[in-house]
Amino acid sequence: MRDSLLAYLLDDVPPQERQRIEERLENDPIWKNELERLRRCMQEYATDPKNALPPSDLVNRTCTFVRHNTGTNHKSATLTESRDGLVGKKRYSITDLAVAVLVLIVGASLLLPALRDSRDSARRIDCQNNLYQLGVSLVEYADKFGHGLPHVKSNENAGIFVIKLADSGILDRQQLAELLVCPSSPLADDVFAGRVRLQIPTQKQLDAMSTEVLARVQKLMAGSYAYRLGYNDRAGTYRQVRFVRLNTAPMMADTPSLSVAGFQSANHEGCGQNVLFQDLSSRYIKLFLSQENIDHLYLNEDRKHAAGRHAQDVVLGRSEVGPAGPLVHASR
Repeated sequence: MRDSLLAYLLDDVPPQERQRIEERLENDPIWKNELERLRRCMQEYATDPKNALPPSDLVNRTCTFVRHNTGTNHKSATLTESRDGLVGKKRYSITDLAVAVLVLIVGASLLLPALRDSRDSARRIDCQNNLYQLGVSLVEYADKFGHGLPHVKSNENAGIFVIKLADSGILDRQQLAELLVCPSSPLADDVFAGRVRLQIPTQKQLDAMSTEVLARVQKLMAGSYAYRLGYNDRAGTYRQVRFVRLNTAPMMADTPSLSVAGFQSANHEGCGQNVLFQDLSSRYIKLFLSQENIDHLYLNEDRKHAAGRHAQDVVLGRSEVGPAGPLVHASR
């Protein structure tokens, strides 16, 4: 019965057989109920394979099929050609194939989310490792020169810290370019596909660039990450962020995006951002606000993507943004 009904649902019966089945459906309620059950099952998996439930007798029928076709006596497998005369004579019915397909669908619905979560978790860890390596270099820079972290001056963009790190010789440019790409960022897709290549110029090369080229370079300078801007004191003087080595002082994070609600990062599928602190610890923060100091990570108290309004007003800036906001370049 199931073979015929499945073939009927799949439109895999000749006209005469279809007529016979339809006559049986009109006169036999058992056939009619079974047809509806099979149709509901197929529709559930077609519309929502993740949440669809298999038929209640699927497990029993599958186990019975396995026992019937494998038996209890097994021979050791060999690499020689089989001499079993039954090989090739056994035919699988449409029901058998349908059961196998349903088992695969159920297995995939359980396995794929776990694989996706595992992949996303691994990418978050890789991103944290990138931030940690960059953080180690920033701390080494602060110790080497004795005047704190690379400072973003009033006429510079946030990504300038990359040039200062590279020119200091603490990291070579190739290694630095690799660390600047979060594996779970839109930029990573472009880099891996060969559409974008991160190249870190020297300060001298940067100064010689045309306005158009400079704007493009500044936008990509910090790769997938945002860097801490300074702040304006009460007198309106722009100040450098103090290097205090505390786990409450953000130093870098995944860069924010205007395309994501709340102006958070588009990295990690827009679900949150890794944040690196001055003690080299990092945390994955799902909220738009920093839980430590109730401060938006990317906006100052005036809700602008620019320098903080005071020393405790944390702002992590996109690569192309300066202390006063987006840079405006005069023609060179």
